[in-house]
Amino acid sequence: MQMKLHNAYQIDGVPILGVFRVRTLEDLQMAHDTGFNFATSVNPEIFDPATPMGRFAFENGFKASYTITGPAHSSPRLSVDISADATTISYESRGRLDPGPGIVVIDDEKVRYSESSETELIGCERGAEGTRASAHRNGITMFWPEPLAADVARVKDSPNLWGYWALDDTPGDVRSLMRALTQVVHEVDGKHPVSAGFNSPDAMSNFGPGACDAMVLYWYPSQSWEYNRQMTSLDTQAILSTARRIEPEIPFIGLYQAFWGGKWNKPGPLTAFEIREQAEDFVREGAAGLMAYANLQDVEVYGHRYYGFNDDPEMTRAIREINGEVRATGGLDVRPERPEMAAARLRAIGLQGEEPEIPGVPPAWHIAFPFDAADSPGLDSLFPPDERIDLAAAYQGKDGAEVSWEHAQTNTGVVSYFGCTSPSVRGDNTVVFAVCSVSSPIEQDVQLRLGSSGDTLVRINGRVVMKYVGERGVHMDENIAYATLPAGRSEIVVKAYNKSGGWGFALRLADVDGRPLEGVTFSPTPDAA
Repeated sequence: MQMKLHNAYQIDGVPILGVFRVRTLEDLQMAHDTGFNFATSVNPEIFDPATPMGRFAFENGFKASYTITGPAHSSPRLSVDISADATTISYESRGRLDPGPGIVVIDDEKVRYSESSETELIGCERGAEGTRASAHRNGITMFWPEPLAADVARVKDSPNLWGYWALDDTPGDVRSLMRALTQVVHEVDGKHPVSAGFNSPDAMSNFGPGACDAMVLYWYPSQSWEYNRQMTSLDTQAILSTARRIEPEIPFIGLYQAFWGGKWNKPGPLTAFEIREQAEDFVREGAAGLMAYANLQDVEVYGHRYYGFNDDPEMTRAIREINGEVRATGGLDVRPERPEMAAARLRAIGLQGEEPEIPGVPPAWHIAFPFDAADSPGLDSLFPPDERIDLAAAYQGKDGAEVSWEHAQTNTGVVSYFGCTSPSVRGDNTVVFAVCSVSSPIEQDVQLRLGSSGDTLVRINGRVVMKYVGERGVHMDENIAYATLPAGRSEIVVKAYNKSGGWGFALRLADVDGRPLEGVTFSPTPDAA
């Protein structure tokens, strides 16, 4: 079936056909010869038509995104909760700080400060420039608008500029920062879009109204054995289901894996079939463009060697054919889904506007964390919620801090460490508990479908029905178990052990054939603790 790409963003009438990482003129020429018309993570010379790279791009209609990820990935964040009248603001630095005087944005409030130390903003005027002074919670990433405005002003008139690349991965709680960053770009530029990368469903904790103009969805599904089609299909559907209930019809670009090597990926080149399947699986969901994540020279990262598609003639040929077909027709010939993929489908095929709620997905959980697992690590460590769930209880947590139950809304069933109410709490070597209830009108057999970042077990009415041990990213439906829901209310408890960094999980219920489960209701609701 021929499916057209969404025409939200085009370059000279052609959908975006992008490549990631263009550092030299030779990289740019090779990308153009392979049929690409767009690049991100580029040498800044590409934006200056007076340079060899810039001149080549201009003469060949090649566009690029300008990288502005610095604010999201290296800005300080609050180190304590602050009140609406605090005149000294404590922060934890992750990079260079404007010494002041200056203006910083925290959530939707602008704060003018007179000076800064290594840990504090001093002499703060709250609610500056007509904004409202408000309390803010520990962990919010702070945003300095003036340096970004100057950076955007320098590049906005380049004839080779397509837009701005503003976010990679999940750097922390940056939802409000992304909103403020995008607003600055719109005010200074007003013509070019802001795109943001989301590398798994749990990264959606940083998506919200006004966070970006276009989404770039990416992960690395060609793992050591084969291409994991479930990862691309279901993760894309879950992300769109969340995003388009917030921003209907927001376009997305699918960034497919076009490299090999490293710790978690295939040790040798991907097949042409694996490349093609990835492109088709994004187009099937209504992509506005396709990008290849490729190192155009082999690189070493953390001791692991990676190779780009240009190191293998078969991969290069497959990508050239995809780009040629899109250039000629505006779309791709997309083959039917495998039966198991069709059964598990969360949304209708193709471009949709506002997305409906997905049945069988818990909209929120009660969360308690972090419990210190240093003396008895792993899921075998025992804490009071293992014996009894009491949502009114308080416990002793890591470093002696009090732990109580907090309300956490999900993004299509996904709970993210960074999306919870205390994201700055250190999660290393800790245990988290999450609880919700599900009410079924009848006794029925169901599937539990779990994705999780680390060791995780699931209990229904006190009985362990699923357990996973290992390390990975959060992706939909990576483990499937069967259970029986009795008629009436059942309690679901998720217990997760996190070795380091952040944690996350995605849980949903399906019928025995894998279809989204109709007719059940969950508590808590998204807007009530």
